[in-house]
Amino acid sequence: MGGRRPRPGEIPLDQSSVVGANIRVLRQRKGWSQDMLGELMGWPTTATVCAAEGHRGGRQRRFTAAEVTRLARIFGLSPEHLTTLCANCGGCPPAGFACLTCGACC
Repeated sequence: MGGRRPRPGEIPLDQSSVVGANIRVLRQRKGWSQDMLGELMGWPTTATVCAAEGHRGGRQRRFTAAEVTRLARIFGLSPEHLTTLCANCGGCPPAGFACLTCGACC
């Protein structure tokens, strides 16, 4: 089995993908640049935000639970809301969230 070693406290990759999609939608709705979000998170470059949103060469950056908590605080949400995904598009994600399956936002 290849790949990098997970950082302590990392959430599963599928949840990281959901968080990435949601922070992208939320960031854009607020009119923030990737630079702005990176600054708020204390990340060194916009490339980190790009990877967090899942747009870095198709690779998804994995989040730690602490990062999810910090992101949730920045956006005024609970950490659970950032990891919410509608069930196979049969429901609708909470307001401001994107479904990774259909891409729809509510």
